[in-house]
Amino acid sequence: MKLVTTVRLTGAMLAGVLLSLFSATSFAANTASGTTISNLATVNYSVGGVSQTAIGSSSTGNSSGAGTATTFLVDDKLLLTVVTNDAADVNVTPGQTGAILVYKVTNNGNATQGVTFTTVQEANGTANPFAGGVDNFDPTAIQVFVSKNNTATYVPANDTASSIPQLAAGASNFVFIVSNIPASQVDADVAVQALVAQVAAAGGSATYGTAPGANITTDQSASAWTPGTVQNIFADAAGTDDSALDGKHSSRDAYLVKSAKLTITKTSSVVSDPTGDATPHAIPGAIMKYTITVANSGTTAATSISLADSIQAQVTAGNLVYKTNSITIADPNVSGGAVQACTDAGSTFGSDTCSFTSGTNTVNALINTLTNGQTATVTFQVTIQ
Repeated sequence: MKLVTTVRLTGAMLAGVLLSLFSATSFAANTASGTTISNLATVNYSVGGVSQTAIGSSSTGNSSGAGTATTFLVDDKLLLTVVTNDAADVNVTPGQTGAILVYKVTNNGNATQGVTFTTVQEANGTANPFAGGVDNFDPTAIQVFVSKNNTATYVPANDTASSIPQLAAGASNFVFIVSNIPASQVDADVAVQALVAQVAAAGGSATYGTAPGANITTDQSASAWTPGTVQNIFADAAGTDDSALDGKHSSRDAYLVKSAKLTITKTSSVVSDPTGDATPHAIPGAIMKYTITVANSGTTAATSISLADSIQAQVTAGNLVYKTNSITIADPNVSGGAVQACTDAGSTFGSDTCSFTSGTNTVNALINTLTNGQTATVTFQVTIQ
């Protein structure tokens, strides 16, 4: 009876020891790849009430002595994460060079890895990852640069490398997509770009600018587990532009064009004619007025708006003659939009100017600024010959 009781108690204790071992390791996070996990179970028992020599375990089975610890190597968990660091669209202007999108790349695996990068220009119609609009243009001269000092601010003189040679487990770094915006883009245009990070073997040095090793493209999760070998196991979720468990991760960002949108309108009206009729008409001798309006319906102010209107061809043809000192300008940002009369030699109103160049029969006006919704007006008069 004593023998049976002793064996049962010892078995219960052993079960408790094994449970504690599993509990301690099940919740451990990111044990380093290649770590040797080694442990040994020991059984104590009695026969006929006499304690016997303890027996240690082995991987092949042991019936006497200290035994041999059971060991295995921790496999390489490959898990990169890419997140867009920008909280909203990156505002750009037509013709801008060096427009910057910012991403943060983190190694959530359990070993130091190299990282390489590619970009994706999303197709027209791709939804903006932020609110409003869809992709409708492609930037040019796209390049990827890694932050040298691990900051979210791109410094062209320092940030020259396009890959990460060694990114330690748990570490992050900032990566930039740098592009040019075509001059032909207009207000509210959208370009959606994705950054794709690819896990690679660690490079020979952690020095910035050193090349990483080759891309790791084979997932060994379907291979038989080999306790003494470190195997590469993809653990990544699907990104915006890649699949789950492919050794990659990706995220999208967007450029939003912010620009002035100017509409130029020119109309003509009859001021008077030689007949003196209450309803004048455009007959020889009549005085005509041209009215030019410049309206900005864009989201960004237009500045240094230079207007030139030459009637040289009509003067040369003998059709029109400019009426001296007839130019006026009305700007909502100058004198509350009141009409200002210009002299042909040149007048200045606030930051606006206007003049007439007789040699080319050209009306000139410079409007300093028009913000969204504002309209400026320039007029001048001619006589029909």
